[in-house]
Amino acid sequence: MPKPKIEITIHRGANQIGGCITEIDTEQSRILIDLGSNLPGSYTKELTAEQIAEVASGVNAVLYTHYHSDHVGLFQFVPNSIPQYIGEGALEIMKCKYEVLSRHENKEQEVSAINRIKTYQANSPIRIGDIRITPYYCCHSAFDAYMFKIETQGKVILHTGDFRRHGYLGKALDGVLKNIGQVDVLITEGTMLSRSKENVLTEYEVQKNTIEVLKQHKYVFALCSSTDMERLASFHAACQKTGRIFLCDQYQRSVLAIFTKYTQADFFHFTDVFELINYKTAKVKHKLQHEGFLMPVRASQINLISAMKQVYDDEPAYLIYSMWQGYHNGKKENRIPAIIEIRTLFGTRIFDGTEDGFHTSGHADVQTLRHLCQLVHPRMGVVFIHKEAQTTGKNLRLTSDIHIIEQDERIQQFAIKLNCNSQDLF
Repeated sequence: MPKPKIEITIHRGANQIGGCITEIDTEQSRILIDLGSNLPGSYTKELTAEQIAEVASGVNAVLYTHYHSDHVGLFQFVPNSIPQYIGEGALEIMKCKYEVLSRHENKEQEVSAINRIKTYQANSPIRIGDIRITPYYCCHSAFDAYMFKIETQGKVILHTGDFRRHGYLGKALDGVLKNIGQVDVLITEGTMLSRSKENVLTEYEVQKNTIEVLKQHKYVFALCSSTDMERLASFHAACQKTGRIFLCDQYQRSVLAIFTKYTQADFFHFTDVFELINYKTAKVKHKLQHEGFLMPVRASQINLISAMKQVYDDEPAYLIYSMWQGYHNGKKENRIPAIIEIRTLFGTRIFDGTEDGFHTSGHADVQTLRHLCQLVHPRMGVVFIHKEAQTTGKNLRLTSDIHIIEQDERIQQFAIKLNCNSQDLF
């Protein structure tokens, strides 16, 4: 048989959440989309630097949908000769993160690689040989996340990366998809295929629930992602509406400044922020005790939280847990000891994630996945990645004319390989 004009290889992601690596290959060009490390607790053995070099051999470029480690975590092992691309704001977040990390451990290789990464802009195509890639901004729990429209050989592939519709920015999804139009092959995340019963709130509901907490309690810590712009905007808005102080440390303030720099909407301008330098001074103590605060915190800040609770003890402090529940009550391999330890500090004074309405997924729910498939209506079929091995897109009950690709197939000009992972390759 003649060689197909376009080969799509899912090196990793068809049978696991995270660690995504997708390859698109033509007779002239070859690109990788995402080069993610495994999530904590993964049973899949991580790729070595030598294996990554082999995966990347002959690749013309690596493009990242966003900066979460399960999509970008292996960037430092890409050979220097291969260009890597990510959004402008996302690159600044990465630089900010590794600047802080490098103060505590050797991150020379990562910092050097980051300084070589190139950037793309929304709606501005870039060309890698005979492959044309257009990034489209999308709503996700990572700031500056994108989906890619990929055009080559007269065919169109849509790679969604991670996305959702229930965030503040999710309302733009339909317009983006209509602009992209019908595609030949759809490659989409399917994280929530295994979590169909999870309560999926809107970010606005998280904000509304936080307002009620701040009306009743003076000292509130919020354990959340330090780079989730929309969640932080929910907390920031809740503080503005209740007169509480939005309190953060220097690193968090730097991240917020990047959000403000790259966004146009006033809602994402974090201008009303109190940076905490010394929580023990009389002036600071008077202000915080008088006005109350919400402070976003990270798993590494248990000592700070514990010390602040002893100083600000005129009223009991509460914790908003705004992360995935599995980090503290999931499978053993998914639990994060530092998160469990922080929760222990607050006893029963916890407003608990999705259970109580203070967290929502960064990923598309099943209704949105169904809507996506129907709107772009892929001619050849849809491939679900970033999903558990036992889940299937067939649970979406799509119309019979939308083909779900769940095994290696040749479809007209396409050859699609799904079950390729590190064990198969090496």
